[in-house]
Amino acid sequence: MFYYIALPFNSILDFFDRGGPVIVVLFILAVIMTSLLIERVIFYMTELQNLSKDAVDDLGSFKTNNKWLFNKMKLKNISIINLKASKNILLIQGLIALCPLLGLLGTVTGMIEVFDIMAITGTGNARLMASGIARATLPTMTGLFVSIVGLFLLTGLKSSIDKATLSIKYEIEQVKS
Repeated sequence: MFYYIALPFNSILDFFDRGGPVIVVLFILAVIMTSLLIERVIFYMTELQNLSKDAVDDLGSFKTNNKWLFNKMKLKNISIINLKASKNILLIQGLIALCPLLGLLGTVTGMIEVFDIMAITGTGNARLMASGIARATLPTMTGLFVSIVGLFLLTGLKSSIDKATLSIKYEIEQVKS
């Protein structure tokens, strides 16, 4: 019974072992990126509507005859919503850009291992070179996979947040003093 429960973990550990230390770093980055994306989804589903209601209520309770001041209050509320909506987006974009570069680092370290094997044995022993080539290709594949998945998720999330903030901006602009 325990064997079947531990089997997926053995596969993951085997993948980490065959890919080298760069795979572990990519896994950590993937976990960080996924947690940041989940945080943005939770923000979109819960807090964004609350911010909209707070902004409209703030403007509704703000009574003044000065149009310039009232428009500045509208701009302040829109700026607060934009600031909170774009939180961590640049960090996620940076992590997406970093993943393929780390994959290339894994390729370089794997190829160095292949060249070391060739230098030690003096010949092109295919069996010895195969592990180094696998170590060279697995981080590249993993880095590209994490980057592509993160890019798709971020693009969908950004478009949803942009649509929601645009409707919130319109709602705020319709509030009359």
